Amino acid sequence: MNLDEINSRIDEAFGTYPKQLRVAARYVRENPDKIALHSLRQVSDMASVHPSNLMRLVRELGFDRYSEFRDPFRDWLGSGQTTMRGRVEGLRTKGKLGQMSETVAEVFARDISDVEATASQIRTEDLVAAADMIIAARRVFIVGFRSLHSAAFFFHYSCRMFSANAVLVDGRGGAMGDEVRDAGPEDVVVVLSHKSYSRDALNIARYAKNAGSRIISIIDSPLAPTAAISDVRLVLSASNASVLSSVVSTLSVVQALITVIVSKIGDDVFETMKRNDAFYKALDTFVED
Repeated sequence: MNLDEINSRIDEAFGTYPKQLRVAARYVRENPDKIALHSLRQVSDMASVHPSNLMRLVRELGFDRYSEFRDPFRDWLGSGQTTMRGRVEGLRTKGKLGQMSETVAEVFARDISDVEATASQIRTEDLVAAADMIIAARRVFIVGFRSLHSAAFFFHYSCRMFSANAVLVDGRGGAMGDEVRDAGPEDVVVVLSHKSYSRDALNIARYAKNAGSRIISIIDSPLAPTAAISDVRLVLSASNASVLSSVVSTLSVVQALITVIVSKIGDDVFETMKRNDAFYKALDTFVED
């Protein structure tokens, strides 16, 4: 069993664990380097759990001994893929060895695997629940920073095709989060977040939640910081085959969510589309065939 498989097992079972087991599981999920380098007792102390609880988690995950459980973490640490620098160095080495074709093929294969895994774990009822919230909302604030800005922008752009209530939160001019200043119970915040998680995205979600807004999280783990305050969690699979965590599966979830929204939206969408067409024609936006 490799580290990805261990993480998947934790993600799938996390909600069924008792409190102390959840504490241990969260620490394991978020600190793989500590597991690779430290003993059972040392990790227990750092995670603030009793060693028996950590050992119970180890057995729940299918290992008889802690040393067996630690081996995949050591393999991961030794692979050099734990940091961006390590991934860049690994890619440069493969390039020098003439392994570029294999490397490119691996990137495509990992993205395909991510999308397939995401499709199997995203529940249609969760997409429908998220769509219903978005359709009923006064405003929909869309939050996705750094590498996830592209997916957030795509979601915002798509929503604007059929609704005027979508607001992209992008910190323009340094005014980070000002868009949600007057968020309230009639509003929804959609947060896109991958590890390493954006503190700004978390703070904005917390602020909106305290103001009564509902939160939809599109995240790469049920243990992501916004998961605990979310009304709907869409948990996807995202790997690091290249330099940064891939956004391909995130875009797939966004596409699926947009599809559900459009299938449930009212007839006034056609009037909105008509206005869009008139606008694009007036500005001569697109090159005609």
